[in-house]
Amino acid sequence: MKITTIILFIGAFFLLTACPGSSSQSALKRLQENGMDFPDLRSQRYGSVKFQLSDLFDRDYGMDYTLQDNAAGFVIYALDIHFSVERFENDEIEMIQFAFDDEIPAIDAVHDNYILKREASLEDGETGIKKEVPNSVDFPGYIQVVDGANSSYSENLSYFTATLNIGGEYYVFQMIGKGENMGYLYDDFIDILSSVKL
Repeated sequence: MKITTIILFIGAFFLLTACPGSSSQSALKRLQENGMDFPDLRSQRYGSVKFQLSDLFDRDYGMDYTLQDNAAGFVIYALDIHFSVERFENDEIEMIQFAFDDEIPAIDAVHDNYILKREASLEDGETGIKKEVPNSVDFPGYIQVVDGANSSYSENLSYFTATLNIGGEYYVFQMIGKGENMGYLYDDFIDILSSVKL
């Protein structure tokens, strides 16, 4: 009886430890085979908006990288890439606007506040230039990249952040991953933003 228990334990060990590696290899292989673009897009919904995400993403329920609990998160566990979308309510936006010294439009307040909070969460972070989203995106907004690590012991991450005014409501879209890998995925983030519809 002990021998069969040992054999079952060893078999389960190999099965459980082999899965994450093969999952990682599979996700990376699919990404590479698709020219470093996310493959097999499917429609997702959050609030009143729809957008396209790769089927590599699973729902992420442990989001500690968003400002609000009221958000939708997705993750590719094998590649450690996170994507989130948050909607800001009017009363929240008014409070954010009030925190700035000068009068500031709602979309600037939401975006700038988000970037300031992200910068404050990082050690030696670097922030890219705030730009208007490309013409391929159907809604007005801003896009910006912040790079940095949470501590001197953690990896450098890239935070792609975009704020969109969608029918008078303000949404922040975010994609996070290891800094060295995210350069290949910036165009995918733009594609996600371009897929956003009401």
